[in-house]
Amino acid sequence: MLSAHILYLQIYHTIFIKRSFYIEKIMRSLYQAKKTPLLLASVISAATLLSACQTSPFAREPVPEPRYIPSIVLGDAQTLTIMPNRVACASALPMQCLLAKSSKDGSVFQIPYDWIDDFAPSLGTEYVISVRPQIDEGQQRLTGHWTLQNILSQRMVGTP
Repeated sequence: MLSAHILYLQIYHTIFIKRSFYIEKIMRSLYQAKKTPLLLASVISAATLLSACQTSPFAREPVPEPRYIPSIVLGDAQTLTIMPNRVACASALPMQCLLAKSSKDGSVFQIPYDWIDDFAPSLGTEYVISVRPQIDEGQQRLTGHWTLQNILSQRMVGTP
């Protein structure tokens, strides 16, 4: 066993003669302490693995963006006529929409059936309602939701 240690040191010294004096000193001290080369290999491997697992002291933890909370304000009151039937929404999700007709310009548009707060329409009934659009104050745009002011009139209409 002793001759194996000596042979190991000779090979090591011959191959790595230009290595630093420090490594040679460690090898000699290990030989003098009668430690096996396996111990040296495992110490070097452990040091390498542990240093590879360290994180950089300059690395920063990711910081999530702050959650956006809209500030909702109500726009000017508008009068809408809600048609008596629901239709399939023109959207990617299967939903039912109310057909609404604006009294300003007569345009007809869709509103998802539950997007008018405090309003629960019955099928077969036409409504004339006063509503206020909800506006996201931070983004300065309509949210698509409405708030019911009052129901101006309602009448039963025969369904086709």
